Amino acid sequence: MDLVIRLAATVVVPLFFLGMAGSAIVIAVSFVGDMKELLEDED
Repeated sequence: MDLVIRLAATVVVPLFFLGMAGSAIVIAVSFVGDMKELLEDED
C-alpha cells in the first residue's frame, strides 16, 4: 500500500503545480484584458 501512495504522490504533485501555473496564466491574461477595457476611451 505504501508503494501505491508514493506512486500517487509522484503523479499528483507535478499536476498540482501545473494547475497552479495554468491558473496564474489565466489570472494574468484576464487582468490585462480588464485593464485594457478599463483604460480605453468610451467614445
